[in-house]
Amino acid sequence: MADRVTYYMVECDYPHETAAERTAFDDFYWKHISMLLTIPGFLTAQRFHCEQNVRAPFLALYRLAGPDVMTSEAYTSKAGRNSVDPKFRPNMINWDRNLVQGPDGTSEPDLATAMEDCLSLIDRQSPDAAPLPPDYIPLTVVGLDRTIAQRGVKVGEPDIEEPPAGWEVRLWRPIHPVRTPDPGQ
Repeated sequence: MADRVTYYMVECDYPHETAAERTAFDDFYWKHISMLLTIPGFLTAQRFHCEQNVRAPFLALYRLAGPDVMTSEAYTSKAGRNSVDPKFRPNMINWDRNLVQGPDGTSEPDLATAMEDCLSLIDRQSPDAAPLPPDYIPLTVVGLDRTIAQRGVKVGEPDIEEPPAGWEVRLWRPIHPVRTPDPGQ
């Protein structure tokens, strides 16, 4: 099989009542990403927030060297659901982890999103849904929770007024710029 870009997508909700609780969660996640970026094969990381009324309004997006990163000793020995700080873990709900890949034979899409831009995800909600709209790049689900049947992605606002029947579109705004591993580690 030819090379394909691989992304690890983590979606969750963290209900909070105060700005201080949200700040504490963001600070925790910043440290968590720092730890993950020390694992060989984690190439980039970026977090997003969806302002729409969705079950999981937070997204962490990691570009990986390949799917095998998730089964490596480096990952399994210090990451995964149990690596989340116990102070935050009980409040993280609607937690889905999906491993996806872009089209065969390409390193696209590059999902690095500028702070003033957005990431558009479209998910198939039913098997009989219309085909993926042409302005989205298809992502194939290849591992972990497999909570989505098919996903399409584009960096930027969607070009469609209404999603086709059987699809859900969510717009994600960056919480912080793309992060890369610290070269000093």
